[in-house]
This record gives sequence, structure tokens and C-alpha cells, in this order.
Amino acid sequence: MHKRFFVTFVLIGSALILLGAGCLSLGGGSVSKTSGPAGIFLSVNKGNTWKSISLFPTISGVKSLSGVSVYNLIQDPQTPSTLYWFSRRHGLFFTIDAGRSWQHAPAPLNTGFIYSVIVHPQDSCTIYVTNGSQIYKSVDCARSWNSVFQELRPGIKIVSLTFNPNPPYQIFAAEDNGDILQTVDLGQSWSVLYRLRITIARIQADPLQQHVFYVASRSSGLYRSINDGRTWTSLAKTMKDYPKALNYRRMYLHPKKPGVIYWISTYGLMVSTDSGNTWNPINLITPPGSANIYAFAINPRNDNEMYYTATINNHSNMYRSVDGGVTWNTKALPSGQIPTFLWVHPKNGNLVYLGFTIPSGQ
Repeated sequence: MHKRFFVTFVLIGSALILLGAGCLSLGGGSVSKTSGPAGIFLSVNKGNTWKSISLFPTISGVKSLSGVSVYNLIQDPQTPSTLYWFSRRHGLFFTIDAGRSWQHAPAPLNTGFIYSVIVHPQDSCTIYVTNGSQIYKSVDCARSWNSVFQELRPGIKIVSLTFNPNPPYQIFAAEDNGDILQTVDLGQSWSVLYRLRITIARIQADPLQQHVFYVASRSSGLYRSINDGRTWTSLAKTMKDYPKALNYRRMYLHPKKPGVIYWISTYGLMVSTDSGNTWNPINLITPPGSANIYAFAINPRNDNEMYYTATINNHSNMYRSVDGGVTWNTKALPSGQIPTFLWVHPKNGNLVYLGFTIPSGQ
């Protein structure tokens, strides 16, 4: 039996979890109001129908997390039924049964914005989480947390973590001011590896190409390192033919094909098959630059199956392609909130997870 089955429910503050909404700043002028639940939904038939999977058992009964906004969701690479839900205001949630029920991480990760979660490549019970100001470590499957790094400079946030998937399993932490930190002893000590002097949104190790890492900047495009982060190269010139392609929304590395990157930006959706040296646009239903694409996913077992959401003035649609983006079909969304996350289960392409955010000010 996996150790996670012994993780107890954290009930303190559960009432607060169900109040209020997560934040998503969409910017721009007047927009329409959204309606419906947030939280996470699951489709067992490739997006044709949806069911909410936001149940939260407590000592006073089963409640719903439908008021909790989704920033991201990741899977434990060694335990497929374990998922981690990063919320925008209410801390970290996790499930050991593929989303049928959720548990709340204990303090101090039971509140606030969760920016990044990583799981040790060889030990599912060793987990690192950042809430922006600190990096926390658990060695007991999320039952307890200890701070292993704190950013003391005001106004600077730790926004992304990634493991080197190869020994000695270094951890890289990216800060929004462009600093990249590294630990080679699982968090006991940290050093500055590189200062990019850009606004970083995400750092990601390439699991299929040793020594290769990527950094997505907010408005300067994609950066690549081929020597474990010691030096970095801007790939902005490779995107110059696509207006506003440097403005990041999402980045997706193909889990089975080395060098294949999907880049989602203000421009739209592009794909590279050579680690970012060249790009090809994928034609969407929505013209380039006309919609905010906050969510994108492919079926890892059949990458001709693709999904994306498009949001214009807080009104959203979801689209699905079965021919690699040549044609698209519209799929109904189960909520009028903003769809900010999509994920297709790596073992079962019928299972599609969809997360929603309630915009700020509502």
C-alpha cells in the first residue's frame, strides 16, 4: 500500500476554502461577467461530456471545491493516481484516487497561491512546493513541510521549480526577476546558477534530452540551455515571423518525442520539432491574436488529438482536433468560468481533465 493512504485529511480552515474565488487578471476594458463553478472537471469520453471532480471530504460531510480556482495540475510520475492541484488562493490540494476526492495540504501550504510543485524522480514522498516567497520540502508524502529556501528581497517571487531528471537530481528554482537558483543537495544549500535579467514565468527540464532545459519568459520568448543551465540562448529570433509570439501563455514538451515543443502565446499556437530552432504555426478556429488561450493539451498516445480553449471578453469555448490541427470541432464547456487548465491522461486518452478560474473582481 502506498504511503499516501496514511495521509490524514487536513480540516482546519476548511470552511475558508469554500469561500471566495481565485484570481485571474485578464486586463483590458469592460468584460462580461462569468458564471458557474470553478474547480476541476473530468471527461471520460474526450471532452464530449463532463463531470465535476471537486469533492472534499471533511468530518462534517463531503463538501465541494467548486469555488477554488485552478492554476495548474500535475501528476506524480511514479504514482499515476496521485495528482497535485495548485490553487490561486487556497493553497495546495492533492488526490490519491485520480480526482475522486481531494485532500488539503497542511499549513503553511493550506492557503495562498501555489506557483510550482515537483516530485522527486525516484521518490514519490519527496515533494517540493513554492508559494512564491519560500520553497518547502516534504519527505513524508505531504503530511508535513519544512522551509528549505526563503526569498528575502521584496517584490521578487519564486515562480517555478524543476528537477533534473538524471542523477544527481539537482533542483532548479526560477525567480520572476530572472535569477535561476540551484541546489545539488536536495535543498540544504542554494546558489545562483545564472541571472537572465528577464521576467521568468517557468523553467522546465527536458526529460527526453539530457542536459537540456528551457525557460519561458513573460514577454521575451523562450530560452534554452544545453549544459544544465550554466549558459542560456534566447530563441526569440526563431519566433520573429509570428506577431506577439514572445508573450507567453503556456509551454508543453512532448512526453515521448524529443525536441517537440508546443508554444502557446498571444499569437496563438506554434510547434517546434527541433528544440525551438524553427517553428510552424498550427491553424486554429480563432485567428492569431484574437483570443486568450489559457489551456492546451495533447493526447500523449496520439498527438493528432489536440485540445485548446479560447477566451474573448470572459466568454470561452473549447476546441478539439483529431487530425493534428487541420480541422477543429467545438466542445461544450461545463462552466462559464475561465478555463485555465487542460490535461489528457498519459495512459488513457479518453480521460481529459479541465480546470477553471474565477476572474478577479467577481
